[in-house]
Parts: sequence; C-alpha cells; structure tokens
Amino acid sequence: MVDGQRIAAAILVVTFLFAGTCRTAAGSADDVEVELVGFLGKLPEGGLRLPLSSRMIARFEVPNEQGGARVAFTVEFTPRTEFSRDAGRVRGDQLVVLEGVLKPDRLQVLRVREVDVAEYSGRLSLRDGPLALPLATDQLVEVFLDGAPNLPVTFLLTPRTTSRRTSLRDGQLVTLAVVNGRRLVVGIETSAAR
Repeated sequence: MVDGQRIAAAILVVTFLFAGTCRTAAGSADDVEVELVGFLGKLPEGGLRLPLSSRMIARFEVPNEQGGARVAFTVEFTPRTEFSRDAGRVRGDQLVVLEGVLKPDRLQVLRVREVDVAEYSGRLSLRDGPLALPLATDQLVEVFLDGAPNLPVTFLLTPRTTSRRTSLRDGQLVTLAVVNGRRLVVGIETSAAR
C-alpha cells in the first residue's frame, strides 16, 4: 500500500471512531464498516449502472468539513453492491453516500445511496468579501442561523454546490440545502440582505 493511502485510511478510521459512525463488520474482527459522504470519480463514460456483472474500481473523494484538501482513496464495487435509487445509475463527480467495509487498501462498497438533505436558513458572514460561484475549490463559509443570530456555524461549499446566483455577499439571506448530519452544502437559495 502507498504511504498516502495508508495515511488516508488511518485518518478515516480515526474520524469515524470520533464521529461514532463505525462498527465492527460481521465478517472479520479487522474489518470496519463505515458510511461516507463524498464524490465518485474515474467512472466509465455514462456513469456506473448497478447491478454490475464484474468488479469495478473507482476513486472517491471525501470533503474535509474542517477545510483543507479532500481525502481521496480507492473504492471497489462488486456484483453484490446494492443501489438504493430507482434509476440505478451514478454519474462521475456525483455526491453520494457509500456504505462499505474499510479494507487496508480500499473501501469495499456494500451500498450506494443518494444524500438526504436538510434545510437551514440564515445570514452569510463573508469576512474576505464576496464569493464568485461556482467555486474553484472547496471553501468554508460562516452562517448566522435563524434562531441563533449571535453564533455562526461553519458550512462547506464545493465546486458542485449549486446556486441561481453567481455571487454571494456578506450579510445575504440564504437557505442552505445541507447533507443531513453533515455541514456539506448541496445548494444555496439567496435573497436580499437585511
């Protein structure tokens, strides 16, 4: 295993232990079941259609909700991988939830799910000035949520975060579509500043 992959796997295991989202798999005492939210890459043209007839390897990038570089690692799909969508297809760079078993050199994917989204409303706090959308890289933003006007909450925007506007301003009222249980923003609806 490459040192970078070993470090990434160690970071992931520590992260999931801390977050309380891992449990021992029934198959082996050394395997750990995890649930990850991230972006799939290196898929065949036209995406991934399940069920598969043979094993397939892809890349998976997990956004760092604290800011900084994404953690990227190898994932393995098998004919037993389940898909919880009616369409049965995943596109490249699509945000998904993967449930699987963390192996030393890869994540063996047991199930692919769409993200569940929750909505939050509040006011943007952009200390460094306006943001142009779409973003070139992942970026943290602070939002003073309705009902908690004195305590900002940090959310993560990605190049895939959608918005009808091409610019966000300090103090702008927003409604965020956020991956349930995470701070990863899927979409932003905006209105005039207060």
